Amino acid sequence: MISQPFEFIQLIVLILTVVFFLLAIEYRKLSFAVISFAVGNGFLSLTFFALGAPFVAVFNFSVFSGAIAILFLAAMSLEAPAEEECPEDDDYCEVSTQ
Repeated sequence: MISQPFEFIQLIVLILTVVFFLLAIEYRKLSFAVISFAVGNGFLSLTFFALGAPFVAVFNFSVFSGAIAILFLAAMSLEAPAEEECPEDDDYCEVSTQ
């Protein structure tokens, strides 16, 4: 039988998994979304390990948290940087002349 503190920790890990996956969907900056996606998959790997599937947990952690996050970052580095526009009424906005 699973003890009560273990179930509580497992519930916390599941909530954190969902929160980080929702953050990965909602972030507008791709770098923050990729980091949130990698952390969410790390928590998902912890969930698999707690459920008694260590091979699935290691595979999920190595492939999704590692390789796919690196591929997303590599694709992001190939993008041209977005130009930030200043509002018309903002006196403190610096405009680069490059």
